[in-house]
Amino acid sequence: MRDHILIEVKNLRKTFPVKSGFGKKYIEAVNDVSFSMGAGETLAVIGESGSGKTTVGRMILKLAQPTAGAVLYRGEDITNFRGRKLKAYRKAVQAVFQDPHSSLNPRMRVIDIVTEPLRNFGYGGSLRDRAAGLLEDVGLDSGFLTCYPHHCSGGQKQRIAMARALAAEPAAIVLDEPLSALDITVQNQVIGLLNELKARYGLSYLLITHDLRVVRAIADRVIVMYRGNIIETAEKEEFFTHPAHPYARSLLTAVPCIDREISGIADEVAAAGLEI
Repeated sequence: MRDHILIEVKNLRKTFPVKSGFGKKYIEAVNDVSFSMGAGETLAVIGESGSGKTTVGRMILKLAQPTAGAVLYRGEDITNFRGRKLKAYRKAVQAVFQDPHSSLNPRMRVIDIVTEPLRNFGYGGSLRDRAAGLLEDVGLDSGFLTCYPHHCSGGQKQRIAMARALAAEPAAIVLDEPLSALDITVQNQVIGLLNELKARYGLSYLLITHDLRVVRAIADRVIVMYRGNIIETAEKEEFFTHPAHPYARSLLTAVPCIDREISGIADEVAAAGLEI
């Protein structure tokens, strides 16, 4: 799967200035991070808040400039991409963000949201037909085309965000905590959708998340970040069965066993003489 490298990160660093009474100071958000993602691969980057995973994603999306290091797309450094090269890269690497409520323009109808990439990248066919097809691909009917985002549920909004990303026909999508704003039932539906779209379109995903349940459901490989550093890289099954780093093991042990919780609740209800 990684024989064909799609995105490669080399010695990536990102520092941010912070206010201090003792002169100029910097906080290092990402420190000497290197990894590669193959075509057709889902690579999960996990870690607690502040670990640097979202900053890495923003640099790959060219929404933040690295302090040092490089991001390569198909072997080319994107740092100095301008004009046509930058436009082609924007088309090839799309994003679905954490909060569907804020990532969709509330003043735009769904048809305008979904077709915005088509207009930007010079699509020559019927915008309405293409938008309807994209909505169908993400499990929504064409009746949503005339809706505004506030007419839609959280899960529907995230599907619309996926349709917008797919409109550009990307090679890769950066998924930045794409399920955290959704309830558990909708999460399961979107997980199924992500797997289906990956197979249908031959997509690569960079999944940025702290939710190990999502990682288990869709990832091929796992990178663990802590305080701006990569501390472990492993195939998914190896990570879940034999995590090497103590911090990685602590992440796994911190995840509650849902089956055990449900069983415990059922025992308590039964002891109280109640039914569920």
